[in-house]
Amino acid sequence: MTNPLVTYLHILQLEGYQPVRFLRWWVKNPLKFRLENKKKLEWTAKAKFIYVVSGGFWPLMFVGLLALKPIEEIYKWRTKEKTREKIERLKRGKLKVIGIAGSYGKTSTKEFLYQILKSKYRVLRTPESYNTPMGIAKVVEMELDESYDFFICEMGEHARGDIKELCETVLPDYGVITGINEQHLERFASREEIKKTIYELKDWVGEIVEYKRGKGTPMEENLRIAREMAAILGVKTNIQIKPVEHRLKVIKRSEITIIDDAYSSNVDGFAAAVDYLKSFEGWKVIVTPGIAELGGETYEIHKRLGEKLRGLDQVILVGRNERTKGLEEGAGEVEYVDKVGEAVNRVSRRPAVVLFENDLPDNY
Repeated sequence: MTNPLVTYLHILQLEGYQPVRFLRWWVKNPLKFRLENKKKLEWTAKAKFIYVVSGGFWPLMFVGLLALKPIEEIYKWRTKEKTREKIERLKRGKLKVIGIAGSYGKTSTKEFLYQILKSKYRVLRTPESYNTPMGIAKVVEMELDESYDFFICEMGEHARGDIKELCETVLPDYGVITGINEQHLERFASREEIKKTIYELKDWVGEIVEYKRGKGTPMEENLRIAREMAAILGVKTNIQIKPVEHRLKVIKRSEITIIDDAYSSNVDGFAAAVDYLKSFEGWKVIVTPGIAELGGETYEIHKRLGEKLRGLDQVILVGRNERTKGLEEGAGEVEYVDKVGEAVNRVSRRPAVVLFENDLPDNY
């Protein structure tokens, strides 16, 4: 039998231990005790403490959170200080720090820039989507040393001041601003608030490269700004760039060609992926749960995206919620599955080209 406390602790962790976000999820899912566990609960010291304090009664999770708060704040402050002090010391040598901020495209741009710079220099970059103060601090503590010429730091934003806080910690010399759009609108008051937060990087560094909408596909523009920053740093090269995993990666099988764009999604990337799918010959299928964190504009944005799906041969939506209802309103005829793994068996004609656009964690 599923333990509700473990389920709810898992959701609390996925929501960044933010009680308000957890309670919003719980109001929508009061009887959901079983998750797909796309990302397993990490039994960190914090999770274990909350579990023990709760004593099997999940509402007491918040007592554990409250008890940890003062200790956690002191720990975070000291960790950020140690990170800044180490980077200051390394920058007295040869180290230069490059910050990357934006609504979308950060990880792809980081990987492209890393591949280019490492052809000439020793480079460390934050792994995967490590873009929070504690995640970055862990990388700096465990991996960054005097041997590196550059540290590429992906910077995440969930509230006003987040990018400024990261700048004060990692002290970037150069900045790259990727695409800015409605992504994370759920966490901000407006698009302007998102832009101001991301531009905290621009306020900090002396030299910056920015994404230019309309210059090409989002992935082409990510590569362009990576090459532009590399050129500023003295590296001009036409080396073959490896594609980033789960970003429009084409996988050919006997009867189905899969376009894997499941890592994450945003409004611009979603539209570009659909255009890419439409460029293929044959039976064209999209499988998607939609895009998370669009706040009060979720339905209308998905309705517009749904209109872009018209002309595809088959639209398979994962889950029934505000996101997929908006997509259905815009697209017209659609099919539903409960889990993404069920989608391939629903493809009604072979050969086919199937775009997997986004994959959301259990809290969505």
